[in-house]
Amino acid sequence: MATVSVLIVTYNIQETIVECLESLNDQKFKDIEAILVDNNSKDNTKALVESFKSKASYPLKTIYLDTNTGFCLGNNTALKHAGGKYIALLNPDARADSRWLEELVAAMDSNSAVGVCASKVLTWDSSAIDSAGDMMLSTFRCFKREAANPDRYHQPELVFGACAAGALYRKEMIEQIGFFDEDFFLQCEDTDLNFRSQLAGWKVTYVPTALIYHKVSNSIGKTSDVGVYYSQRNMEFVRIKNVPVSILIMYTPHIVLGFIIDFVYFGLILSKWRLFIKAKIDALKMLSTMLKKRKQIAKEIKKVDNAYIRSLINPLFNDRHFIKLKLKRIVTKK
Repeated sequence: MATVSVLIVTYNIQETIVECLESLNDQKFKDIEAILVDNNSKDNTKALVESFKSKASYPLKTIYLDTNTGFCLGNNTALKHAGGKYIALLNPDARADSRWLEELVAAMDSNSAVGVCASKVLTWDSSAIDSAGDMMLSTFRCFKREAANPDRYHQPELVFGACAAGALYRKEMIEQIGFFDEDFFLQCEDTDLNFRSQLAGWKVTYVPTALIYHKVSNSIGKTSDVGVYYSQRNMEFVRIKNVPVSILIMYTPHIVLGFIIDFVYFGLILSKWRLFIKAKIDALKMLSTMLKKRKQIAKEIKKVDNAYIRSLINPLFNDRHFIKLKLKRIVTKK
């Protein structure tokens, strides 16, 4: 049985899938298996995967679904076939450095309190950092720690969460808190999982020597209709499910300000106000379902006190580097 099971969910990703799979061939850490779930791709993805099987230096199991079930259900399906002690996620539009798994496994093995390891996610051309772990703002919207300089964030440290484009999870933790919430379909599902891991007392550590190279938003696009709708709907799911009431009340002004900023950017600047409003209304339609999940999390998963959760939150205006990046994005509409 392999130590690490690498899960890959594909959908119309013929441009990069071979490079993704080849990067697993090059791993210095060899005790791996890969489970690939395809969400009914209409391009050449499946043919390329089948052709690659003869070149794979690791066991590669493939599951081809009849419909597009989304990122969440796709990974949950793959998990059922995973035998590893650790579960790694790798986006099909990403390629891993040869030491990626070696570094993640070493970090996980060194501390039994760590449930999630975050990679240093560089852009495909390695010119910038897409994610050096995730931070949770006091608006209760999670953001990747980005940087135009690829040499930033060079020290290992505890963070709020990991970007699921390339991360390692302790299977023991998953068995305790669950994996991805399939009601999310895609977007913010890793934030929800990160939040549950923190509520359960598991630590998330950033491993700067574990590198992957990612074609950012290659599948759906940051400001596509799909991306905007699911991110705006699902961030409400994260808040409803996970944030303690006293902390929600404390940061209500921040949440309101964040809502206004999002509406101005997505609704007015990008002219997607109908989609923005639909996302929020659809979130309200799921309120009773999310409240039931919230009750279950509070009863069965939450092990830490609210003071610990507050310690994980970045106040909205405390990070000048983050504010500068976001203002630049608003100006350039990217």
